[in-house]
Amino acid sequence: MPTPPLSAFETQRRYEAYQQAVAEGHVPVGNAVSSGKQGAIKIAATRLGVNPQGVYKAVRAHETAPEKKAPEVSLPVFPDDDIDALSILDHMAKRFKQRKAAADARKWFRVKVSTDEPIGITWFGDPHIGSNGCNVPLLRRDVDIVSKTPGMFGANIGDTVDGWGGRLIKLYADNDVSKRTERLLARWFLKDSGVKWLLWLHGNHDVMGGDFAHYMEACNVSMVPMIDWRAQFIVAFPNGCEVKVDASHNHKGHSMWNPLHGQARAAHMEEPADLFIAGHHHTWATHSEELPDGRVVKLLRARGYKFMDTHAARWQFAEQQNGASIVTILDPLTDSLTERVKVFEDVEAGADYLTYLRGRVRGAVTQVKGGGNGKPAKRGKT
Repeated sequence: MPTPPLSAFETQRRYEAYQQAVAEGHVPVGNAVSSGKQGAIKIAATRLGVNPQGVYKAVRAHETAPEKKAPEVSLPVFPDDDIDALSILDHMAKRFKQRKAAADARKWFRVKVSTDEPIGITWFGDPHIGSNGCNVPLLRRDVDIVSKTPGMFGANIGDTVDGWGGRLIKLYADNDVSKRTERLLARWFLKDSGVKWLLWLHGNHDVMGGDFAHYMEACNVSMVPMIDWRAQFIVAFPNGCEVKVDASHNHKGHSMWNPLHGQARAAHMEEPADLFIAGHHHTWATHSEELPDGRVVKLLRARGYKFMDTHAARWQFAEQQNGASIVTILDPLTDSLTERVKVFEDVEAGADYLTYLRGRVRGAVTQVKGGGNGKPAKRGKT
């Protein structure tokens, strides 16, 4: 078995022992012995307890090694311009976990109502506020009604603005309202209209220009849930009544014969809910249905406030005149599934019914205060 080569450390150690012996006057390797002194190789080997041949090899390896020349120039060594890959992966994993938690929290989140009195939700159809065709008188009327009706909340189904982007940005040239003014009006709708917002969806026009949705989220000091395209949530009342809502700017699926095809598809094929509502198509429709599993569902679509739509005219889409917004009244005090959610295609009619219904509840509370618990009593099926 061949002798293994010496390590760099051992070679240096033996060579330094040899050099020490030479410095003491012992004969270096290659010189004739003329003074009777012992050779430096043998002295070093004796001191180290190794074979003289091993010291000789170390000396020869060191003295015959090529001479290391100093470089002509000394170049700088720059630090890396970023953290290492593992640190980046650790950071990305942390961000993913945070984003996943945020996404999960938006799935069937709970909106807790503090009273068992009925509440109303006005589903504002696509406002397209700032558009030449925005029906501002109707929008302002509905906003005024919602803001002044106790128990009434607002939900924006999306497409707050035209928000033209990409090749369609040229359409701003045909609009009397600039992009800046459009945002000013949208901010009024969110912050200063007086509407108590329950939900705000971003439609395709809200993200078309790239940054309008981010702008509105920055203006959202009231922390109204702002969600891209679709929100699934539960309205929960203190008495245990819950209404599941699936609100989307538009549900998947289309039929020229059935304006509620997407909502029907979601009700039959996706996660169960009591109310499915959308906008987007600039048409309106409402439908109630009892499914085989016993659920009573409401399928709704709000028309929105954009009138005199040149695109619709060119493609021969009829311009509907009603259903700009849809009102849903949620009644936690009825045992009737058909009455749990009442639907109105006119905001004023919905507000009037909500006021009447809440008045009945308050009257019932007043009557039972003398001998009851002072809480609204459930109503039987009508």
